[in-house]
Amino acid sequence: MKPRTKKILNFAFIFGTLAVVLLIGFNGQEMSGAVEALKSIGPGWIVLCVLAWFAYLLFDALSMHFFLKRQGHGISLASSLFVAISGMYYSNITPGATGGQPMQVYYLKKRSVPIGIGTSALTVKLFAFQFMLAVLGTIFWIIYKDYIAQQLGSNMWILIVGYVYNVVIVAFTLMMAMSKRLVRFFVTLFIKAGAKLRLIKDPASTQAKWEDVIDTFHNSVMMITRRPIDLVIQLLIATLQILSLMAVTFFIYHAFKLTGTTYGEITALGIMLYTSAAYTPLPGASGAQEGVFALYYSQVFPDGIRLMALLLWRFFTYYITLIVGAVVSVVNGFRSSPKKTEQA
Repeated sequence: MKPRTKKILNFAFIFGTLAVVLLIGFNGQEMSGAVEALKSIGPGWIVLCVLAWFAYLLFDALSMHFFLKRQGHGISLASSLFVAISGMYYSNITPGATGGQPMQVYYLKKRSVPIGIGTSALTVKLFAFQFMLAVLGTIFWIIYKDYIAQQLGSNMWILIVGYVYNVVIVAFTLMMAMSKRLVRFFVTLFIKAGAKLRLIKDPASTQAKWEDVIDTFHNSVMMITRRPIDLVIQLLIATLQILSLMAVTFFIYHAFKLTGTTYGEITALGIMLYTSAAYTPLPGASGAQEGVFALYYSQVFPDGIRLMALLLWRFFTYYITLIVGAVVSVVNGFRSSPKKTEQA
């Protein structure tokens, strides 16, 4: 299947999911007072949601920006933001978020960042994010265990599966970062597969070229282990990034003038939601995200508001990234030549 056809199918699935959600909402009682509730929202809350989304993007860019600068391959903050939004965009339109990191490595390479260094930057960023998601999830789960159990009821298994998946990802990412042998094993595996599919004409030459990339990647990752403060900063950035994303739901909750649920409870459910739906192998986890939101927040957002809250939440945590990412991709496509190396 051609890449363009895959992209069209992915977009069709994403917006098809949105259409199904709207159709269900318009056919039920959920939309009865949603429009009036939407009109009552002050513009200040919308601005806060936009700022929370931008903070999420900014912290993602800062993670790369700081890492690359410490590795001696600094690029401008503007370029870091471009690479960050491009990665989010391609992750959101590909199943299992598989398209984001390869595109980020490509865009970093165009800015004279070696593939090994770019890959290590993304690996460290992924590890820090997933690790802090697990840590924050554990902390909030312990503090709000009774509240979470009450909200999820018999659906607790969804959270447990997601939590186990997240822990496995953290462990696997750590092993990849620490073990050169494991990285070489997977690279060799992909090269052999490419040779069998006749995508790689000279496996031996390709393997030799990737040996340098593997060495650069491993040395780059090992460098951060010799600078503990760098790792602490990465974990702090990841924490702020996660909390920025969780703030969107909190702002939407108060935008509808609702009361009775605390910031901690809303954030706890948000982290559980993100953990639960992250393993879904669909573009942007479409369908799963909406379903889990409606399930987890069923007692937080009342009938008549829940659907509109879901749509606003999905827009400020997903669709806005698609819109901005698409615009950035189109603008970048019109550029006559790739950007030269930028020193921060």
